[in-house]
Amino acid sequence: MQVNGILQGVLFSFLLLAASYTDIKRREIPDTVCVLLVLIGLMEFRYVNLLGIFVALPFLIAAVLKENSIGGGDIKLTASVGLVLGFWKGIYGLIIGLSLLILFYIILRIVAVIRKKQVVKNLSMPLAPFLGIGFIVVYFIN
Repeated sequence: MQVNGILQGVLFSFLLLAASYTDIKRREIPDTVCVLLVLIGLMEFRYVNLLGIFVALPFLIAAVLKENSIGGGDIKLTASVGLVLGFWKGIYGLIIGLSLLILFYIILRIVAVIRKKQVVKNLSMPLAPFLGIGFIVVYFIN
């Protein structure tokens, strides 16, 4: 990995951690994080990475079809990360992140059953931390 790639990876990871932190604390992802991610994508730009925007399409469709299902920040974050990773790496990161979310929810349900507590039916969970982990893993697997 060249110096540009290392710098891009460090900045990419830092911004995804910042997005995760604000999503956990305030349930929002700042637009500045998404804009900075797009600018980071320009460090090692390839035209094929423009197709990475379409990684956010499933989230956009879900938001249009079902109100309050997914936030706009998650859509923008996924689209901006798609520009950095490209389409297929973005899809793989999405699969890893959503799989981690499902695994976390299953563990949460098991712990609730063991402790004999009720899990809220419409539990709202921040998506950025799980997506961030998935995208970071895919970025560094080359």
